[in-house]
Amino acid sequence: MKSTVITIIFLSLCLNTCLGQTMKPEYGPVFDQIGATFNIKDADFTPDSTSVLKAIFDIDYMPKDSLASNPLISSLHRYLNMHVKSGVKESNISLAFVLHGDSTKDALSDAAYMKKYGIKNPNTYLIKTLSEHGVAMFICGQSAAYSGISKSELLPEIKLALSAMTVLTIYQSEGYSLIKF
Repeated sequence: MKSTVITIIFLSLCLNTCLGQTMKPEYGPVFDQIGATFNIKDADFTPDSTSVLKAIFDIDYMPKDSLASNPLISSLHRYLNMHVKSGVKESNISLAFVLHGDSTKDALSDAAYMKKYGIKNPNTYLIKTLSEHGVAMFICGQSAAYSGISKSELLPEIKLALSAMTVLTIYQSEGYSLIKF
C-alpha cells in the first residue's frame, strides 16, 4: 500500500512537471487572433528568408459541428503567420485554395448560409481576412452545381471555377505546391 501511494505521488509530480513545460501557441505577426503557431527552437529545416513560397490548398473537409468554421481554411492563416514569423517576407508568399465536396457550403454568403442553415457563415471572417492578404479563393463549379449553389449565393471573395481539378492542375503547373490534408 505504501509503495502504491509513493508511486502515485511520483507519477503525479512527473505529470505536473511535464504539463508545465507544454508549449503554448502564439499568434502573429500577420494575424493576431487566427492562425496560432508554435515557436520551434533549433529546427533543422527552416525556409531561407529569401524563399518564395507558393501553395494551393485542396479543401474538401466539413467539420462535424455544423456551427464551426472550417479549420482547413484557417490553416492558411497559420501558414502565413508561421512563415513570416520565421523570416520569409509576406510578399514572397502566394497562397490559394479551392473548396469542393463537403466544403462547398463554406463559400456561401452570410445571407445564403442563413437561408440554408439558419446561421451566418462561420467562415466569412476567415475568408475576408485571407482576401485582405491576397489569397486567391475558388469554389469548384462542379461541386457547386451538384449542391445547388449558384454564383449569386457566393461570398464576393470566392471565384467560381470550372472545377477543383482545373484549379489544382493550373496552379500546380504554375509552380504552386499542393497541400492536401
